[in-house]
Amino acid sequence: MVERKTHQRGWASKLKEWRQKHSDDYAKKLLATPAKVNLFSTLPFPGIILIMGMRRHGKTALACRAAHEAHERKGIAAALHLPGVPADLRRRIQTLLPEWFHVVTTRKEWPENAFILYDEASQSAHARRSASEEAVDLDNLISISGQRNQTIVFISHHSRKLDLNIVHEVDRILWKPPSYAHAMFERDELSDFTHRAYEFFDRIPKLSDKKRATLCLDFHTFEFTYFTNQLAPWWTEDLSRLFAFISMEMDKRERRK
Repeated sequence: MVERKTHQRGWASKLKEWRQKHSDDYAKKLLATPAKVNLFSTLPFPGIILIMGMRRHGKTALACRAAHEAHERKGIAAALHLPGVPADLRRRIQTLLPEWFHVVTTRKEWPENAFILYDEASQSAHARRSASEEAVDLDNLISISGQRNQTIVFISHHSRKLDLNIVHEVDRILWKPPSYAHAMFERDELSDFTHRAYEFFDRIPKLSDKKRATLCLDFHTFEFTYFTNQLAPWWTEDLSRLFAFISMEMDKRERRK
């Protein structure tokens, strides 16, 4: 009896040490000073990226710059996913983009060997739709994105608006400045990371510098890095206000019915 108790205490002690070690490793990774890198080095090919942050702080501009660099360096095309947009509106939006960057309205149109932007992702990948056929279809596309050599970029203010399956598949999170509310109400799985992102941007004194900065978390190495991104050379103010424009146009059409 004495030997068994001693053995049990030994395993309990080992378990406690193991938890302490991994807790220390987690804290070191989380609190380490991010290394400075460039945007292209953070992009997985293929892979899944999630861009989060406050409204009007450059999330779409960052995604477009990433698509531009992917095209410049790897020669791959890009697609902007805008479900439900009428054909005439789609053509107008297409005039704002380079010829290699296509506007698509269905997932069947997603090309292989491409950079896919799923902007304002919460509109069509909302967590409350997780049981729908659409969500299942999206989950399947994420699963085979590696076979199709696609990098899919989801853009949303915070992850609570997204289906949990998307969050679990992410290779990188790129943060533009989050609000404190975003950090407070983030999913439990990402709460520590978003708090860390909030602190990172809070230490940047100038607003202009905050908007240019991006914090990246690589889920393969579990390390933070950061970079300063420029705008794509074809970026315009019309693209910056694209989703407000789409919403306004769709509202007008609804009122005419």
